[in-house]
Amino acid sequence: MSEMVMPRRSALGLLGGLATAVSAPRGAMAATGSIAGYDTPDGKLRALIMMRGALDDRLVIYWLRSQYFGLVDGAITPMLGMVSASFSRYRPHKDGGYVAARGEAAYFTDFQGSDVQASVRNPYTGQMMQTPERSPHPSPVRIQADSTISVAEGAGLQFKNVVEDVEIVGGDVLLNERSMSTLPIAGSKPSLYNEIVTYRATAADMADPAVKRPACTTSVTTTISWRSWMGMGDRPGHILAVGAGEFVSSIDQLPPSWIRATSRLHPDMLKDPVAYLAPVWNSMG
Repeated sequence: MSEMVMPRRSALGLLGGLATAVSAPRGAMAATGSIAGYDTPDGKLRALIMMRGALDDRLVIYWLRSQYFGLVDGAITPMLGMVSASFSRYRPHKDGGYVAARGEAAYFTDFQGSDVQASVRNPYTGQMMQTPERSPHPSPVRIQADSTISVAEGAGLQFKNVVEDVEIVGGDVLLNERSMSTLPIAGSKPSLYNEIVTYRATAADMADPAVKRPACTTSVTTTISWRSWMGMGDRPGHILAVGAGEFVSSIDQLPPSWIRATSRLHPDMLKDPVAYLAPVWNSMG
């Protein structure tokens, strides 16, 4: 498939001059530490958008593969795997910061991640877990000028996001994003989801004014309450998920298992991601 890249936006007034601000000489880089330009709100925002999205309105394509472990009394037990991919587009907001339209389809697999599974055996109970299927509706994301991120919070969902300061490790730029969400459940404990994403790109790409979307990989660590479909009841413990992902330039670079599942379950999303995002993209301020 051809590269899925949208025309660049001409109106990037928010970022005018920021490329110079973060293009610090190499002598400013330490083996581990900060770099001049990233320690300002504008520099931090630019780094976040470059690694999470793009400085223009191209289609951003990302995939993640994770392994889920049960964590009970400090002991981990392999449970199942997950493969996901998302499409998003970003643009500056008239009041500062950015808005984005983003949609994701995630599927559960066996622990080795060989293919999407409708059911996986629970190692604690011996019963088959019927993995849920979710409709991947796109949603809006708002990123303020101070890098504060907010998402649509419906049905009692409470969401908090923290973007940490940029760090330089060797020749790479690292940025950590922490998300915490709570969803009340009637007659049960709240559903918790906590995630840490580390974005990693080269310092050279990040400092290049011509680069709008650098090559970038991620590592992801998540803690999650037992899900009702797992059949764990009141058993103490929770889920620990560890994953790695990558931003890619074309759909055919996504995991084959994800492409096969999406072709079957959500063909419109795969056929035309820009049209899939359009209802949210066109409605944002």
